[in-house]
Amino acid sequence: MFTLQISYLVREYEAFKKVFDTDPAGRAASGARSVRLFRDTEDQNSVAVLLDFDTKDAANAFLARLRSEVWDKPEVIGQLMTGSPTARILEETAREGQGAG
Repeated sequence: MFTLQISYLVREYEAFKKVFDTDPAGRAASGARSVRLFRDTEDQNSVAVLLDFDTKDAANAFLARLRSEVWDKPEVIGQLMTGSPTARILEETAREGQGAG
């Protein structure tokens, strides 16, 4: 399992969430098995997204799509975010507790 971890600093969470919910980069069609959205408890405009993929290639392809079709648009960075998102792909090497397979 590979997880694409993205960090966003957004101007206003509700506006970000409205766009996120429209799935502009096609999470569902790209093979994302699960999507988790988090807000920092101290800074409600600091958002993390975790998307799980079966393969590293699928995670990389989705990240490339995000960069070219969503993040490169000035209206996204300028209106929704206060800076460029950061992203990395993590490989799961162990799991414990509830849901461990």
